Amino acid sequence: MRKILMKSIIQSIPAVIIGGIMAIIALYTKIDFFKIVSNYSFFIVPPLLAGFIAKEKCGSTGFIPALILGSLSQFINLGLIGGILSGIFIGYFVELLKKIKVPLEFSSIMYLIIIPIASTLLGSSIMFYLLKEPITFFIENTNVYLNTLSDKNIIFLIFILGGMIGADLGGPINKIAYIYGITTLDYGKYDIMGPLAVAICIPPLSLGIAQYILKNRFSKIERDTGILAIFLGILGITEGALIYLTKDIKILPITVISSAIGACSAAILHVTSKAPHGGLIVLPLIDNKIGFLISIAIGSLAAIFLLYFLKNPVNKEI
Repeated sequence: MRKILMKSIIQSIPAVIIGGIMAIIALYTKIDFFKIVSNYSFFIVPPLLAGFIAKEKCGSTGFIPALILGSLSQFINLGLIGGILSGIFIGYFVELLKKIKVPLEFSSIMYLIIIPIASTLLGSSIMFYLLKEPITFFIENTNVYLNTLSDKNIIFLIFILGGMIGADLGGPINKIAYIYGITTLDYGKYDIMGPLAVAICIPPLSLGIAQYILKNRFSKIERDTGILAIFLGILGITEGALIYLTKDIKILPITVISSAIGACSAAILHVTSKAPHGGLIVLPLIDNKIGFLISIAIGSLAAIFLLYFLKNPVNKEI
């Protein structure tokens, strides 16, 4: 399944890159057209991811149901995690249904009607009736908790937000922190988005750089994506680190801690930003540019330090 996840993420990356570049063009030009293209590009990433995962697991029969379920996951704020879970569920469920023996004359009905409808209905029912309420509850209460912190300890708040950015790399926890950050811009508060702009780029940037410093900690496939990860980090696309997370779960605490450290460094150095985006690409829009660069360096070094101690060497080329 890890190989399937890695291949599916790589196949979905072009949509992420298009969305990121369009968002940056919209940021600098203030043209709504680019923002619309960006939004739709990001919107299709979870469905595409779900579809590719399901297709790799069970064949083309599961592709459309997974696309539908991945799209539905967007409406309950599951993001990329929803896409991955949708693809895995449809992949295994359709594979199970395909084992049912039917007469040859009914095989087309089975593969074109019964399996797609059954898998879509079951998956969407689980999404809406089992997952929707708990996720909504979690998001609402997390926002309430974050609002209570904003009046008490700004450094601790930013530490939490930075860690959330690195937690699921484009999933619901990441989006809660990001939306919280851009919401503060509407109230004229720029001291939250500055540190978040740092945290956003640290996971892909640091993991990409680590491919050249800690070569024996990564497989050949991971090393081959190092340049891509660095590029996505520069563009402020946190999802660029997903390929490493799917390969080794030990990456998760590393991205959480390093993003939190980088964000805290930016807060201490009074880095602020009026731009609802992150990464080195927004450097011209940052106040205290030196502090911004120093904070990214601190967070990236923290990630590489943690990688050295937490990630085991790879013994063979894979």
